[in-house]
Amino acid sequence: MSDRATTPAHPAENGELITHNSQRTTSDAVQGSYYGLPVVKAPHWRWLVITYFFFGALAGGGFVVGTIAEFFSHDRALVRAARYLSLAAILPSPPLLILDLGRPERFLNMLRIVKLRSPMSLGSWALTGLSLFSGIAAGLQILSDLRGRPTMPLLSRIAAILGMPFAIFVCGYTGVLLAITNVPLWARSTYLLGPTFVASAFSSTVAALSLILGITGGEEKTGLRLARAGTVAVTAELTLLMLGLARLGKLGRPLTAPPLGLIFWPWTVGLGMVTPLIVLSGAVRGKQWSLRTRILTSLLALSGSYSLRMLMIFAGRKSAERPEDYFEMTDR
Repeated sequence: MSDRATTPAHPAENGELITHNSQRTTSDAVQGSYYGLPVVKAPHWRWLVITYFFFGALAGGGFVVGTIAEFFSHDRALVRAARYLSLAAILPSPPLLILDLGRPERFLNMLRIVKLRSPMSLGSWALTGLSLFSGIAAGLQILSDLRGRPTMPLLSRIAAILGMPFAIFVCGYTGVLLAITNVPLWARSTYLLGPTFVASAFSSTVAALSLILGITGGEEKTGLRLARAGTVAVTAELTLLMLGLARLGKLGRPLTAPPLGLIFWPWTVGLGMVTPLIVLSGAVRGKQWSLRTRILTSLLALSGSYSLRMLMIFAGRKSAERPEDYFEMTDR
């Protein structure tokens, strides 16, 4: 116990508590640190949600690319790969979401009504709709591959058109879901997080399709088309991400500063976005790229997309635990 006596606080004329040693008021101390306690509760989301976000992006992006190729391209290999990718990515998505919710009936409860102002409610319905139409499109594709000729092409096109709104929504609603929370890192990016996730969904989808067609021996012109699409998608993703960081300012520290920043800058941005962009843009300009380079570039882009979602979730959890970030956000 210290020998120095502590001067007790006494009420000031304005009703606030002031000590003889400092002119800071108790309310100032609360506003500055909230006694070191979090102001908002951090979300419980971890790996199940991160993986669901990633697979949902591939499912939605694969369906969109397959539909565009169906109507505007005669490249049946690309249509086939996109439909199978969408189906393969959508299959684990509901189980991952249900496991995160804890009980299966909670997912069913979200389908009892439609809440137009709830991204979670709309996302559940969009995931259900995408599962239906992706299953139809992929099922018809399987029949066509087995029979060696198109099976019910009209039904296939109808399913593609009806499933497009659900697919586009699934690509980006996860970003909107984060942005409407009161977590400072996410809330400050209200208008940019959704578009960033959409761009990331298409960059990862193009990378996955390039990987699949590269391994299965797709045509070279298809690889060039995917390289062009990938260049646009990665450029948009990187641009939106940097704009979001500029808007965040100091609130972006949980993402950009150590320890998460040690993964974010070299891996997510450097290897996962900048490196694929350099390689893809070189391929578009006519530079030769080997199959090994194509596969490695696709894997880097996919890892960048997954790590972006992973770091965004964990950085959001850290942001919620920092009272100074919440007060910085509300002061503005």
